[in-house]
Amino acid sequence: MATRKAEVEANEPRPTVREAMRSVLANAKLVAGADGLDRQVEWVRLMETPEVQPRAGDLMFTSGFPIKDDPDAQIRLVSRIAEGGGAGLVVRPLPYLRRLPPEMVSEADRLKVPLFTISSDVQFVDLMTPLLERIINAEHWRLKRSIDIHRRFTELVLDGKGVNEICRTLAELLESAVVVEDASFHLLAHAGGNADPHRKETILRQGTPHRVLFDPQIQRMLREVEAKRGPLKVPAFPHLGMSRERLIAPIFAANQVLGYISVLDHPPHSEELAFMAIEQAALVLALSIAKERELSEVEGRVRGEFLEDLLHGTYGDEAAAQRRARHVGYPLHGNHIVVLVDIDDFRGFVRARQISEDAIQALKREFLRRVTAVIRASYQRALVQGRSDQVVSLLPLGTEVADHQARSHASVGFSAPIEAPNGAEGALREVTSVMESLARFKRWAQVVAVPELGLTGLLAAVSDERLVDYSRRHLGPLIEHDAARKGALVATLRAYLETGEQQHAAKRLRVHPNTLRYRLDRIREITGLDLEDPETRLNLSVALRVQALLGM
Repeated sequence: MATRKAEVEANEPRPTVREAMRSVLANAKLVAGADGLDRQVEWVRLMETPEVQPRAGDLMFTSGFPIKDDPDAQIRLVSRIAEGGGAGLVVRPLPYLRRLPPEMVSEADRLKVPLFTISSDVQFVDLMTPLLERIINAEHWRLKRSIDIHRRFTELVLDGKGVNEICRTLAELLESAVVVEDASFHLLAHAGGNADPHRKETILRQGTPHRVLFDPQIQRMLREVEAKRGPLKVPAFPHLGMSRERLIAPIFAANQVLGYISVLDHPPHSEELAFMAIEQAALVLALSIAKERELSEVEGRVRGEFLEDLLHGTYGDEAAAQRRARHVGYPLHGNHIVVLVDIDDFRGFVRARQISEDAIQALKREFLRRVTAVIRASYQRALVQGRSDQVVSLLPLGTEVADHQARSHASVGFSAPIEAPNGAEGALREVTSVMESLARFKRWAQVVAVPELGLTGLLAAVSDERLVDYSRRHLGPLIEHDAARKGALVATLRAYLETGEQQHAAKRLRVHPNTLRYRLDRIREITGLDLEDPETRLNLSVALRVQALLGM
């Protein structure tokens, strides 16, 4: 029972002035400032000399001795506490003040600063000690939780976990419902409870509905979130199905929004920790999304160039085509079909809507993303390339030719089965001709030899070469320095980041703390990096872990 009680007390947040009234200030008299009782007490301080200045969150205790002969100073003390964001003032009038000036009382009411008096036989230490114990216990719990949060998310990055695992971990840490969406508000992951109707609809539709996204209030809120570049508590919007308030944070990388995190039903007593956890999650999500995007773009460019050469007959000889096919992981043996997916009357749509060039390019990117996801769901090794308002793909059928007809909401054309590489150019010419003929007669939403396709996401794989490149990009200068001078800067950096503290790192390396500080200064000089920057530390930690895993 005693252990359980200690855990409960340790998990309590810092007290408010109202809560202090129910315990240590139960015998104190509230004489003014009742409207400020919900101020949080972050520390308690004794003010018995004039130079003591009130600070944010301080609950001040005084006998009034420093200001006993200065009525103006007694009144100004209340305004000083209010200006500094203090929690309140506890005065023991006897023997120095005898009574509080009426102006001091009215000033406390006006500024909503709780003002208490206590009897002369009460010792300040008897009131301050239990409050300090409560505050210190709360801070100790917060510190433990913040370390745990940082450790959990760092391990996710080092273990190469993706968006789904990060989302699930955040939901577990906060015991909340979490949604992660990309910059276009397509659902990337969700975890936790059911929450409100909007979240259920978002999960069902795999993204935020347009009627919600384009609501003026939501647009204003998103601009505010982006401007803050951090978590923001937003109110409920019942008319949109958002029946509960939530925390929303942008996922930033290189001054670009990569997505958003939404958290509902977080425990109200640990909102500060919720903000901390969301910031950590946003950081690792930015790294994960950026990594997947970079890998996808590089892979897509190489595979797209190979596809274009196949479709235009510029791949060289068959041996060269076979070598490139092996490099991109595309099987050239067996049968293949060329697929062309076209946005019906895209030019007419643009003219009618009069949309900007940026919006046009965004539509094309989204079109390519969706078509690619559908194709890769059934043909993971397919070659896919965007062509303005079209997407062309080469699908490997293997040695068996099946029926590939299915329904679609767009104009989709499939070629007849061909042999690669020499048949791809003619197949594209054939299917393009068919699609152009359909468009000429305004026969939209047509399907020609459509294969049966499903819906799923795209998974990126990281090769050893990519990991080596990542590690060398971040650690290269230090590795070269150590090799040239038989130094230990990489080992020093590893010990410092893993221990998180210079004294412990020096002890692990068995060097003097001054030696460690000198090495850290050399690391900063060589790399030009700020070792106190969280994102830099995260990047270096990942690079060090990659180096260890690959035995570099």
